[in-house]
Amino acid sequence: MSPERKVEVVTDSGSSIRPKDTLARESGVTVVPLDLKFFENDQYVSYSDADVETEEFYRRMREGKKLPQTSGAIPGRIVETFKHLSEKAQSIVSIHITSKHSVVWESAVLGKKLFQDDTQKDTPIEIVDSKQVSLATWFPAEDAAQLAEKGATLEQIMEELKQRMPKISLYAVLESFDNLKLGGRAEDLVKGYLASLLSIYPVLTFVEGKLTQAARARTAQKARDKMVEMVADAGKLVRLAVLHANALETARNVKEALSKAYKGDIPIHEAGPVLAVHAGEGTVGVVLQRA
Repeated sequence: MSPERKVEVVTDSGSSIRPKDTLARESGVTVVPLDLKFFENDQYVSYSDADVETEEFYRRMREGKKLPQTSGAIPGRIVETFKHLSEKAQSIVSIHITSKHSVVWESAVLGKKLFQDDTQKDTPIEIVDSKQVSLATWFPAEDAAQLAEKGATLEQIMEELKQRMPKISLYAVLESFDNLKLGGRAEDLVKGYLASLLSIYPVLTFVEGKLTQAARARTAQKARDKMVEMVADAGKLVRLAVLHANALETARNVKEALSKAYKGDIPIHEAGPVLAVHAGEGTVGVVLQRA
């Protein structure tokens, strides 16, 4: 008989895991969808990320007059999530993508206050900035859910997250800077490459929540090769996964290269619309967790 679960875990769809995904259901993590905005009839119209199929998203991004937008300004959605979970949980931990490039963490902080003011409940809620995106946010959320399933308290989970989160890294190689340029989420980084007449492909990562360069190469393939080398040099790993933005074949090639250095399971995940809006089609990345 498993111990009673005391803590419910929340994340957002910027983690590359969406509410309907099997992984979300099986892990017991509640995924709050962010908003996607498509340019329709001379204005942007909002849709929940949960309501847009991946294939439809890529088609609309390619065909649209303007690049879709994303929004993490969803405090109301988070309030409703906290209300629902507080009916069955003693406490909640809510883990979100980096606050340096999204407002969803701020939405969760506001959502917590609104929840407490509205319900007058004293349910303990911890809001965590993962300082990452995509699967690098999902990893700690899934870790937290596994600990909760074993009966861990909120304090025990927070202590474990403090130990584990610094051991998680994301590396990614973009095929193009067009989406980053148009989206405006990494202006300083983009300007540096646009100023160069050379064709340079960086390996991108997050340092203290901010997108930055980890390495660079003269072609996308060489940059991906460098990314694989960086994983091989990262030491002993407990988890490794590949993510891609509508680039499954390239992702499979990266997985095959990684399998020479890492003998464990290496799942491949679609990055999802929230990440793909900014990274663009063709992006491939890896997320690792050190021992």
